[in-house]
Amino acid sequence: MASLAKLVGERIRQIRKAQKMSQEGLGELANLQSSYIGGVERGERNVSIETLEKIIKALNMSYSEFFRFGEIGTSSKLSKEELIEVFSGELLTRDISDVKEIFEIYNIIKKGK
Repeated sequence: MASLAKLVGERIRQIRKAQKMSQEGLGELANLQSSYIGGVERGERNVSIETLEKIIKALNMSYSEFFRFGEIGTSSKLSKEELIEVFSGELLTRDISDVKEIFEIYNIIKKGK
């Protein structure tokens, strides 16, 4: 099972980079040290709810936008277990028809190997 701290950290990094923001810039906006931001992004620091709220506000996002972990799946830094966790979480949010389509695609890929 993927560590929530690692998933949250990866999500922060993904959003920060998409916004072309440095760790220093995010730290300044959130009133946090850039070294702390780095530790959070690497999943090495446990972030409090209050601190996470500061980071999300500094990223100018809604809470629901931030917690869309399915968007992390493109990261090459996640382990197999973390990618499975993200993918299964994404599947749980889909309609049964979408899940069936994805399963059919999986079967086509599996047959091709």
